[in-house]
Amino acid sequence: NRGRMRGLYLAAIAVAAPMASAFMAPSGMPLRQASASRASCRAAPRLDVSMITDAGKDKLKGFLDETKGVGRIRLICTNDASVMEAICTTDKLFYASGGPKQLEYANIIDPSINLDLHLLLEGVGGARFETGVSRTPTKDPTYIIRMLGTDQEKVVASFFLQWDKAPSDIEPERIAAWQAMKTKYGDSVDFA
Repeated sequence: NRGRMRGLYLAAIAVAAPMASAFMAPSGMPLRQASASRASCRAAPRLDVSMITDAGKDKLKGFLDETKGVGRIRLICTNDASVMEAICTTDKLFYASGGPKQLEYANIIDPSINLDLHLLLEGVGGARFETGVSRTPTKDPTYIIRMLGTDQEKVVASFFLQWDKAPSDIEPERIAAWQAMKTKYGDSVDFA
């Protein structure tokens, strides 16, 4: 479905929330539709890339690599206008630099589910571990990793441990991997 693919693509590029306005015209319509009035487009806010050190990027990469142990996740990315969700793993995670400034991104590309995620490393300042309660009648616990922006407040992506049929059927090994990460990093971790 072409419309669905376009929607997922637009939501995926908005993962780097501080840069989301770079893809939108002031009117809120996609930049492609608004390109006729180029003068009316405002400049995107600048991301202070100096906030994340090389050591912080290495720590973030190690952290993201450890998420492979939690298995299937519900990846949720939001901005002021949209929500994108995908069920995936981080098994295909890789790193690459791109764009005019050759900034480094963590990438998950899985054509089988039409997922093409690029998470700007300089845009991730920390992570927070949370538990919640499912919306099902059994109120089972949920296990969440929130990836935070450089301000440590804005959530740029959420990784929910994904169950098969009900929240209660998350494999104990996956919960143990989440708990091991939480024990190692604490309730929150700073990558700056």
